[in-house]
Amino acid sequence: MKDEMPLSHDTVWVSYHQLVLRGLEDPPPSHPGSFLNGLAAAAEADGATIRTGISMGPVEVTVELVDEAPPPALDAWEEVVELSVESTHGSLHVFGLDGDLTDLSNLAWRGPGHYRVRVHAKGRGTDFESYLLISWPERCRRRS
Repeated sequence: MKDEMPLSHDTVWVSYHQLVLRGLEDPPPSHPGSFLNGLAAAAEADGATIRTGISMGPVEVTVELVDEAPPPALDAWEEVVELSVESTHGSLHVFGLDGDLTDLSNLAWRGPGHYRVRVHAKGRGTDFESYLLISWPERCRRRS
């Protein structure tokens, strides 16, 4: 039987259209040169950046931790992107660009390694912008 983990939810203050995923002690990941999918980009190591619709202000973020990839639930979301994100220290948290720690769960909840993070977004650029981040350990990573 799989462990059920509660969802965590918080309001995150964003600036410069960015939410970042990074370790507690790590600096923010370098800004990606481009967001090929328009929503999120993984850093070369340890982290990722999510491009928000609003430039500055609050967005709602929910984090869900699962053992394996759930079936896509696309109907409730306007945009969905999946990324491979590395955590060398077993810490991967959601921050606003200014670095305020949120009450959201650690996305690298199984320790150091590679994780798949599915980023769901709706209401980008409105007063009701929200995100769902689902994280699970990446079982097998292809070498490029």
